[in-house]
Amino acid sequence: MADINILGVLPVRGGSKGIPGKNIRDLCGQPLLAWAGRALLESSGIDRSICSTDDDKIADIARSIGLDVPYKRPSELSNDTAKMHDVLLHAVDMVDDDNRPYTHIALVQATTPTVTKNDIEKAISYIQNNGADTVISGFKVGMHHPALMYTLTNNKVEWLLDSNLHEQQRQKFPEIFVRTGLIYIISIDILRERKSIYGDQIFSLVIDESRAVTIDEENDFLLAERIMKGVNL
Repeated sequence: MADINILGVLPVRGGSKGIPGKNIRDLCGQPLLAWAGRALLESSGIDRSICSTDDDKIADIARSIGLDVPYKRPSELSNDTAKMHDVLLHAVDMVDDDNRPYTHIALVQATTPTVTKNDIEKAISYIQNNGADTVISGFKVGMHHPALMYTLTNNKVEWLLDSNLHEQQRQKFPEIFVRTGLIYIISIDILRERKSIYGDQIFSLVIDESRAVTIDEENDFLLAERIMKGVNL
């Protein structure tokens, strides 16, 4: 396939409302954003790694771990209603190299600190070897399969899926995949054409469910800390 040129992007807003300052809060000895940022920096196949932020303190921390912070994200792309595809397209437009334009973005997020360089490199391999235009991460549902679930309306239940499906052996259930925010690899052409991170050839990086933590609440910090320290849950 044609050469690929990957821009690694860590988008980090300053205005976290659920947990104020969460993206720079300490997690196992380093700021939260540093975990995903360092995974980007350590990954082969990433041509440049940047942090997109509207916050000066976040920018200083990002630079201290080695990320480029080549611009300050405008306020209209830093509020609760900003769309991720707009944030990413802005990043490309700010740093693209006319001599060797970027073809893909590797997106990681500060709130998913369990991402590793191996995750990112494996996701990139699906672009290189399998013709994927989008790679997402997630886990298999296991015992919580929707074939065993119901809808509930006024205490009346109905099967969520085909009512005959639950009669099958569990081994014959179709595999169900739950997306996480660990890593995305995105075609920039798809991003521009569709204003979406999703193309037609979507591949999955399957991770263990125990690593699928997204930090939104205080308890998530405790869970992430246990995962990072290798404590059995």
